[in-house]
Amino acid sequence: MSPISPQFRELTDRAAILDTVVAYATAVDTKDWEMLAVLFTDDARWEYSATGEQHDGPAAIVARISAGLERLDVTQHLNGNHVITLHAGEAEHTCYYHAQHICRGLSGGENFLAGGSYHDRLRRTTNGWRFVSRSLSSSWSEGNPAVIGRR
Repeated sequence: MSPISPQFRELTDRAAILDTVVAYATAVDTKDWEMLAVLFTDDARWEYSATGEQHDGPAAIVARISAGLERLDVTQHLNGNHVITLHAGEAEHTCYYHAQHICRGLSGGENFLAGGSYHDRLRRTTNGWRFVSRSLSSSWSEGNPAVIGRR
């Protein structure tokens, strides 16, 4: 059997990284907190620039994300404009996000829409590519900020 070419390895790594990014959005939108936890390395950090928050480790990251989204009726996180830079068994990834949040029956409006970007570092593990860090930067929003717990 011939060894895997570097070009083939790069293509499969890129596809696997995109799968990890999509799995994050899917886990958040389906409230599958167990799936979300396995997407992070044990030493991972999650940051949200709008509030200055930082959370370390999968349990703390999932606790923060689930607390913010559990009460919502539905969310939909879409990602695009992916840029991936590979460095052996590590990678940098950025993409835009467009996130819809709905809390039915809320006074002042049921919708909050936000856009921005993710800035990630990932590591190849025996279980696939995992987030070492994920930082969210907000660029814009519209709708009722009370939907996501802001005034």
